[in-house]
Formats: sequence, structure tokens, C-alpha cells
Amino acid sequence: MSYLEEGLKNSEVLKLDRIVKNIAVIGAGIVGICSAYFLKKSGFNVTLIDKEKPGTMTSFGHACSFADYANVPVNYPGLIWDIPSMLLRKDGPLAIDLFYILKNLPWAISFLKNCNKEKVNEIASSLTNLLKHSQISYDEIFQDVDVSEYISHEENLYLFDSKKSFEDNEYANVIRKNNNVKVRNLNKNEVKELEPNIADVYYAGQIFTGSRYTTNPLAISNKIFDKFLELGGIYINQNVKNIIQKENKIELRLEDKNFYFDKIIVSTGAWSNQIANKFGDKFPLDTERGYHILFDTNEKLINRPVAWSESGFYLIQIHDGIRAAGTVEIAGLKKPPNKKRLAMIERQSRKVLPQLREVKSTWMGRRPTLPDSLPVIGKSQNNNNVIYAFGHQHVGWTLGAVTGKIIDSLSKDQVPNIDISAYAPDRF
Repeated sequence: MSYLEEGLKNSEVLKLDRIVKNIAVIGAGIVGICSAYFLKKSGFNVTLIDKEKPGTMTSFGHACSFADYANVPVNYPGLIWDIPSMLLRKDGPLAIDLFYILKNLPWAISFLKNCNKEKVNEIASSLTNLLKHSQISYDEIFQDVDVSEYISHEENLYLFDSKKSFEDNEYANVIRKNNNVKVRNLNKNEVKELEPNIADVYYAGQIFTGSRYTTNPLAISNKIFDKFLELGGIYINQNVKNIIQKENKIELRLEDKNFYFDKIIVSTGAWSNQIANKFGDKFPLDTERGYHILFDTNEKLINRPVAWSESGFYLIQIHDGIRAAGTVEIAGLKKPPNKKRLAMIERQSRKVLPQLREVKSTWMGRRPTLPDSLPVIGKSQNNNNVIYAFGHQHVGWTLGAVTGKIIDSLSKDQVPNIDISAYAPDRF
């Protein structure tokens, strides 16, 4: 081999090395699974790592909706004045552990600072920016992964328990209208035509135009994960014990072996600070605990997800029963499930749908949430080879695919075709 031929060969090796990177995606929820899928499709060597089975944590127990309409943040003007009455309502959508909040007062103050009208409008616009790309990003995956049996296109229904709650919702309607999110109001008779089995306990309803939902979120997660493996991806079912920055690599120490990667993606939800802190990054990350109850049923009772305004949860007929999922509890990562919240959801579910049978199972999950209700998507301030993708709050399931697309672009050092400045890690 001549010197020139050897030089050309070495050049090709260097070029290949620049293209084919070894990337670890830490966290196998829907965001991590979609990120791993898109990265593998782009030709990266991808290893997905999680101590839990893929799709079995927060991505499993939610309200099953691809909620591309959900651009109204939990923050809203005047929230601070509503908190006392909300806390006194035993059947309300919000529960707060007062001692936990007092111990984490800076986060609560930061959250309330994002409740002014100008900031809420800004947050809604930023959420819309992601949500409007969510369906097309999933459909790109679904062209490759057949999940049609697990998706229904019956539009989601929101029920208002009173005239007051219907009128109070006008502020959310204005936000949606300003961001081209389409909703359709229904009177009581129109609701009855759509869902005749619902008890006569509501004032009116609202349909989220064009929405869809899944009857089996775990099956969809597993199908995308299986395609990732089929493409040559690697999965390691272990906990990351330590992370060490090397000169040009990142060392991950797992339970039985050390691995070296060119880049890592952090998509570990409410636990993401445990990794971010290793790189000198610290985020005001907290958790909103959500619950679900699964009721046994052998008959079709509802045709679509039905939300109940009084208590902030959805009823969804899925593959193994009827799931009542939702509510918000601010109580951190460590406390055990709140039995009073589960009892409330069961009581209110039977109020809306008296035909419900016995409870099959209960569940609690932890939504990663930041004070401005926006996710963190972008590169670490301290290490260009660390990319964050967490904090999606109530819309992690909805935004899994579009976040994965963005992560793929960032991993190639490309500018995504979506403006992601609002989700930058350095905004805090």
C-alpha cells in the first residue's frame, strides 16, 4: 500500500469516526425510547440504559391522550389566590403537602412568578411550538412501526361540572384560540349523544378537535423499543452508578461494567438532576405526582377519553379496563402514594360513570416539572457532549417523538428545524 493510499484510508477512518458516534440514552421512558429510535435511524451507535423496563414508569400510567391541544400551562394568572380554596376541596384536582412546599419554597416562589398574564401567554406560545409538531413526528415513527391497533381517533371530551367552571375556562379558550388550537363547545344534549352512559352530573362539554389517544401506551412504547433493537440498538437494564468526564469521552459506570461514550442524552424525568449535577448543572426540577385507578369492565362504556373538571382526571376505556388517570399532587419523589387521592379518584369516577365495576389496580407516577411548565431540551452549559431532554410535565407522552427528533439534530451538531430557545438549559 502506498503512502497516499494509506493516507486516504486513514482519512476515511477519521471521517467515519466523525460521523458514527457512540451515544448513550439514559432513561427509557417515551422520550428516551423515541430519542434512541431516531438516533439509531440516523446511523449512530446507540445504547439505551435504564434500571427499569422500557416504558414502565411515568410513560405507562398517564391519561393515554396525544394531547397536542394541551398548550395551557398549569401556571395561570391569579393562581395564588385560588390555592387556599383548592386545598380545602377534598375532591379538587390539586393536593399539596404543605411541609414539602415549605422545605422547597424557592421552587414554589419561582412557579408563582410565572403566573402573570404576560408570562403565561409566552409559555403557551412556547408549548404550542412543540405541540404542533408532535403528531407529524409520531407519524414518522408510525410509518415504520405499526401501532394502528393501539390508536383511536375519537376526539377527547372535557366535561364541566358547573356553569362556573365552564365560564372560568374561557381564559383557557382564549389562549388556545390565540395559538390556533381548535376546540368545540357542546351543550348537555350534544354530550349525551356522544356519551350516553355518562351520569347527568355535568353542565356542558368541550371537544378537542383532531385529538387522538392510545388504548395501550405500554404496547406502543414496546413496539418502538423493539424497532430500535431491530435496527441494531443496544439496551442495558442496569442503574448508572457514576458518571466521569474524560477528555473526549464520558465514562458511565454501571452495576457490573464501565462504558465510554462520545455523547450522552439525559432523559430520566424527575430524576434528571441526579445526573445533571455530575456536570455542574442544577435545575429547579420537581415532581407532580399523578395517579390512576384501573376499573374492571367487560363492556364498552365510553367511546373516548372523558375529562372531569371538578377533580382533574380523565376516564379512558383501554385494553384491560377503564382507567381513571390524572390529578396533581405536590409532594416530592420519596413519599408513598396518597390513599386519599386514590379514594377521591374512585369516588368521583363512580359519580361520573356509575356502571364502573371493581378496582383492578392502582398506580402513582412522577411527572418531571419545572417552574415555567416547559421542558429542558438542549446541550449542557458545561459539557457540549451532554444533551438534556426532560421536564415535560403533563405532556411527556405527547412530546416524546418531537423531542426525539430534536435530540437527533442536536447530536449531529445541527440546528433543529424548531426554535428550541425557550427550552434552553441555561434559562434558569
